[in-house]
Amino acid sequence: MDAVKKETLDLLLGLGVLVLGIGLLLFTFTQAFALAMNPGPWFESQLPSAITERPPTASFSWSLNGYDLSVTDLSMEGSAPITSWEWQWGDGTSSNGRNPPVHTYASDGQRTVILTVRDADGREARSGAAFFVSATSSDGGLSQADPGSIELNIDFSNIVLPIAIAILTFTLYLVMAVAGGMITKAGWNLLKPRPETIKVRLKPKHLTQAMEEDAAHVAAPLPASPIPPPPPPPT
Repeated sequence: MDAVKKETLDLLLGLGVLVLGIGLLLFTFTQAFALAMNPGPWFESQLPSAITERPPTASFSWSLNGYDLSVTDLSMEGSAPITSWEWQWGDGTSSNGRNPPVHTYASDGQRTVILTVRDADGREARSGAAFFVSATSSDGGLSQADPGSIELNIDFSNIVLPIAIAILTFTLYLVMAVAGGMITKAGWNLLKPRPETIKVRLKPKHLTQAMEEDAAHVAAPLPASPIPPPPPPPT
């Protein structure tokens, strides 16, 4: 009766542990698969605003006919709208506004126009174009961004936190997967049939009797084989 109760308890315990391990594995793999299929929103939620906010991009097209220069703003806003446009014409004068009127140069020479844009958050960007002015000038094109105007407003102390969270999350998934596998294996070990053990008790007299029988069998002489008759004489 005790053996039957123990087997029943082992069976119930094995089933419980097996279900727990399989459930843990399914939960871990489901969460990891969902994160792997669409990691964007999760990582964006971990990034601080200093990284996700973008500065504006300065750009413009220009057309030069003789001494007259026309410009058209092509700047793009970042995380905040652009609030100011400042034009430096390269001859010591400047203008404000998104699309200023035609600018007329007073003399020949090399000129560089620089556009500086600023957004509502105070971020700025610059772009420029260089050309030669003369009475017969006829040229145009797009401005080139100024690499020095790119702002890197990144707080590295805020980067360490989301990276650490990502590492800890994946480590947790790994630990949960390993734990689920171990629990599942433990449950299966409790459920699988065990080999039966038969206990045999031998007393000293039984050993002595067996040894005497073996010794007598070894010492007994073998029966003599009969001598074959002589062969018949030749005819």
